[in-house]
Amino acid sequence: MAINLSPGILGLAAFALFAVTVLAYRALLPKPIPGIPYKKESAKRVLGDAPDLLEWRSETKEIWSYIRKLTVDLESPIIQMFMRPFGKPWVIVADFREAQDIQVNRQDEFDRSTYIGEVFGPLLPGNHVWMPSNETFRAHRWLIRDTMSPGFLQNVVGPTIHDSTQDLLTLWRERARLAQGRPFEGGKDIIRNLVDVIIRATFGFDVGAIAAQLNRIFGMDKIELPTSIDSPAIFPYAADPEAYTSVRTLVDSLQIALKSPIPKQHLTFALKFYPSLVAARKWNERMMGDRLRAAWRKFSGNPDQDDQVKSAVDLLVQREAQMAKKENRNVKYDTRVIRDELFGFFSAGHETTSTTICWALKYLTRHQDVQQKLRSALRSAHQRAFAAGDLPSSHEILKADIPYLDAFIEENHRWGTSIPTVIRIATRDTVILGHRIPKGTDVFMLNNGPSFQTPAFAIDESKRSKTSQEWKDKNGVWDDSDIAKFTPERWLVEDKGNVKFNPRAGPVLPYGFGLRGCFGMKLAVVELKVIISLIVWSFELHETPLSLSSFAGDDMNTHRCQQVYFRLAETK
Repeated sequence: MAINLSPGILGLAAFALFAVTVLAYRALLPKPIPGIPYKKESAKRVLGDAPDLLEWRSETKEIWSYIRKLTVDLESPIIQMFMRPFGKPWVIVADFREAQDIQVNRQDEFDRSTYIGEVFGPLLPGNHVWMPSNETFRAHRWLIRDTMSPGFLQNVVGPTIHDSTQDLLTLWRERARLAQGRPFEGGKDIIRNLVDVIIRATFGFDVGAIAAQLNRIFGMDKIELPTSIDSPAIFPYAADPEAYTSVRTLVDSLQIALKSPIPKQHLTFALKFYPSLVAARKWNERMMGDRLRAAWRKFSGNPDQDDQVKSAVDLLVQREAQMAKKENRNVKYDTRVIRDELFGFFSAGHETTSTTICWALKYLTRHQDVQQKLRSALRSAHQRAFAAGDLPSSHEILKADIPYLDAFIEENHRWGTSIPTVIRIATRDTVILGHRIPKGTDVFMLNNGPSFQTPAFAIDESKRSKTSQEWKDKNGVWDDSDIAKFTPERWLVEDKGNVKFNPRAGPVLPYGFGLRGCFGMKLAVVELKVIISLIVWSFELHETPLSLSSFAGDDMNTHRCQQVYFRLAETK
């Protein structure tokens, strides 16, 4: 039987459907936090700021430069962005003093962001990096605390870095000889060198990533070269060892999570079903099992053989054996916790540092005067090595007080910004710069813009927290007239006729602050000092053509350089 509906009923039904659609759409729109500036257009679309950020990323390969620009466009040291449909807004803070205060003085209000767990958790379920600051986190940090001890870093890690980097120097001598004055790409060699370094320091075996490339070109009379002296030389490359490709494949898998709206689910699926990741995980698990058993064989009879500690895996197994003996229990030397903490040690130990070194060498290439001053400072500090025509040893490098080296590294941190932001989550309703921040809000603290590289925003002191006001004079501030210049001297002060390095001269934030600051900071400092010293000692980094000298970044796991080209000549 046909049912006839009057035009009025049909119109009412259509209006009701339209009203429901409008209400549903409005319910899906971002919900701004009252009072905090935001881009008005972004609040009118379900995807919020994501389309604009993705467009910027597509054009520039960068993410954090867009967010820095947005703080400037909105003329505010605190803004909000709408990056995840149905999720809370991100709060962005672009001010050094507030970032320092949140991380150091307000740890009862802010903790490690749950977003970090969504990114790192699938790959490293037993690593402390993503955990909230609870007893489990503290137990994990206690387990690996000795890997950052001065004795281990100076006596085990330092010599390992020194030995492995000599292979890089040899490779680059061969590349420079064959290039005949032309520039060549060097970023991949730096990553290979850091993988060689950190795997040997972590597990005690040689990857041979640099050796494979050296063997490929060593002894060659010539390669085909471009006519122009400013065009890059292209070398034949060897296949990278399985150890290298497995490590890099796993570390780079984090990009899957970082680029996904559902990071945890996406990376979990990828690790189980992407063939390259499945193969890399199998290699990693097999390798770790072998190295843990080898370490146990060392210490099962006598856990107090300190002279047998040659790597981080040796150190962890020795400490576990010592504690088990003391507590009269069975040794647990192969657990998920130990495996994931070791994985974190070697993944973080090469990823961020390799990026930082690439930026350092680019700034030395761009600023020839800085390079000359640094080389002069190194030669003055290492007179024995200079007189003997030798390399300074790792012990000499790490024991030397070289203010200009420290200043250069810190200025490189200020500009290179390998990690452009630090993330915390509000663990309760709180306030930042006078604005209410709801519990569960992710707070991103930028270190690539205002107060760091560009003039700070003018902020009413009454808007700051009490502890922020009390810390006003703890650190210097940069002079607006030269804040945009790369100037290591800004970190140096004269004290009773002596030039000294002042780490509190002004804003920089490479490792974070407080309890959740970077655990591997001391390892990174050792790597940077040894590797930069050896490269500057051995090579003059001549200027490269503008077409190969861009300072544009590529925001992946870290803020990498898009171009890393060198024109090298041995020092005289």
